[in-house]
Amino acid sequence: MRNTSKLPGAELKNQRPRAAHSLSYQHIAGGLASEMVDFLRSTETRQSSPPFRLVIVGNHGGVVFECEVGENWEVRNLGPAARLQRSHFPATALLTDGSLLTRTFLIERAPLANSSN
Repeated sequence: MRNTSKLPGAELKNQRPRAAHSLSYQHIAGGLASEMVDFLRSTETRQSSPPFRLVIVGNHGGVVFECEVGENWEVRNLGPAARLQRSHFPATALLTDGSLLTRTFLIERAPLANSSN
């Protein structure tokens, strides 16, 4: 019997193909909250303080993601981890800071890479 593990290309055939990692709101929530706070710091004199509560409402009016973002932009999920879907956008993001002041942001859908206007 031949040992196929030492044949050229065998390492590729023996590996399982990696599943495409779907991007979830959980993966982007800390960065999104950070970007929102940076915007607020550039436009407002009042400081926002953590923890932040981030709620994203899809374009059909339902909550698609909800989390708490802590001091170091660490995300604690408060609901099911939802995948990003184009059908959610444009979406509304509600950012509430530690003083319970809520600000609203519009998250627009990026154009498709191959679309022409």
